[in-house]
Amino acid sequence: MVKRNWILGAIFTLIIFYGVSACAPPANLPTGPTPIPTLIPVTDVPDITKPTQAPSFAILSYPVRPPSSNEGQSIYIENCVDCHGEDGSGAVPGSRNFQDVDYMRGETPANFYAAVTEGRGDMPGYNDTLTSDERWDVVFYVWRHSTTASILEHGDEVYAKSCASCHGEDGSGELLGSANFTDLRQMDQLAPRDLYLTVTQGRGSMPAMQSLLTQDDRWAVINYLRTFSYDPTLPQEIGVASSVGETPTEGPSETACQPDQTNQFEWDDSEAIFDGQATYLIQCAMCHGPDGSGGLPNTPDFTTAEISNALIENPGQSYCSVSEGIGVMPAFGGALSEDELWQVLTFMGSLGEP
Repeated sequence: MVKRNWILGAIFTLIIFYGVSACAPPANLPTGPTPIPTLIPVTDVPDITKPTQAPSFAILSYPVRPPSSNEGQSIYIENCVDCHGEDGSGAVPGSRNFQDVDYMRGETPANFYAAVTEGRGDMPGYNDTLTSDERWDVVFYVWRHSTTASILEHGDEVYAKSCASCHGEDGSGELLGSANFTDLRQMDQLAPRDLYLTVTQGRGSMPAMQSLLTQDDRWAVINYLRTFSYDPTLPQEIGVASSVGETPTEGPSETACQPDQTNQFEWDDSEAIFDGQATYLIQCAMCHGPDGSGGLPNTPDFTTAEISNALIENPGQSYCSVSEGIGVMPAFGGALSEDELWQVLTFMGSLGEP
């Protein structure tokens, strides 16, 4: 028994000796260049139940009336002119140039409202010195530096010709799903470049206007449709609509279409039909369908004999409808030549059932 206990004790001693030796670092390793720091025990555990302080941001308080550039002018002169200059081009280093069209096209009224409210950099905030309505007024006075009365007048003309049939003469949205330009809550977050992309490429049932409107036309109409959510009138400028939704009275058009015109091509002219089909697929198929049967609600079905015969019997009336627009359909007279318009009509006349 004594012998057995001696053997077990010897084995236990060997295990401890070799086990500790195996865990210890080799004796020939150099001392590390950086000592392991001593950790300071945590004495104050943060209370994770307390909410983190939210970052500063401007609460958008919308006015009950459309903001006024005219009202904002006096506020700008009193508070902003020393830094931004009378013409908004910037009077001190670092101040924004509001006549920089490229910069303005990437900004939004909401961003300007936040800057006026909170301040930016060396610019102080006016949350405590200006009411919310006054801040909106000065924002849209600043916004007017990026456009002119003549551009707004041109945009008015383009809008009346190409947009009012869907969006309404007052910009409130004529068709279901069309944007309401009078709602500042919808418009203040949209930069001009966002609107330009939509007008150029189209969206949903709205056709692309790239081939119908020039680049200048598209920028002009974007500047104009913004005025449905603010009053752009300035006392030193003449020709800008004095109230939202008001448009100048237009006289009769000197180039009014003549409904008694006849088709320049024979209705069975295969070459005209071929060329007309190519134009139709680019300009018309989105609304009228690739086969002419009608892509959108209330569009005519040109594959029926009734519609096809009416087109052929009254070609001048159909030409005027395509050239000048009718109902929700935009005018194509500025985008297509006279021959192209007749070629499209010739193709559409060939779609009817025999």
